[in-house]
Amino acid sequence: MKKLVFTLALFCLVSCIDKNDATQNQTILAELKVYQDFENSEELARQLMKDYIRDVNSSDWKSKIPNYFKATPALDAFLEEHSAFRASFPNYKSTIKHMAMDGNKGIVWMNITANYVETYTYDNSVEVVKDIEAKNQALSWDEAWAFGVNADGNFNDEWYYLKDNYKILEDLKE
Repeated sequence: MKKLVFTLALFCLVSCIDKNDATQNQTILAELKVYQDFENSEELARQLMKDYIRDVNSSDWKSKIPNYFKATPALDAFLEEHSAFRASFPNYKSTIKHMAMDGNKGIVWMNITANYVETYTYDNSVEVVKDIEAKNQALSWDEAWAFGVNADGNFNDEWYYLKDNYKILEDLKE
């Protein structure tokens, strides 16, 4: 749909241009190029997030996730904490419900399903399930992530998330 709108806009602009005004033509073409670059950055960011979710859901997630970030001590800390999380939730699965993009920034809304099979005790965590006894409870909750993508095609430091902890705690009730 975006390509159709872009093509129609281009056609309308070209048909309205004074063919003798080269400066106006160059300006319009430059603006269209900026718009097309913006659209391309959105599509690349959207695909990066889809690929990331696919790889987070895979059984070998730990070897794939580092490909999406620059190597930093923060990445190492994240992998350590997420390893503890995945030990507690080995069948973790994220499903994208909606994604909105604005250039190289986006928000993704997902539903997460998992069974809580091992009590989560990671020391430096703020996970709501920390120290709650695991009894193989089936859980389902929503998360929203806001993210940014660098020009090199990796996620940048703009990474925020919101999790429905209330739903998790409700699912843990017996």
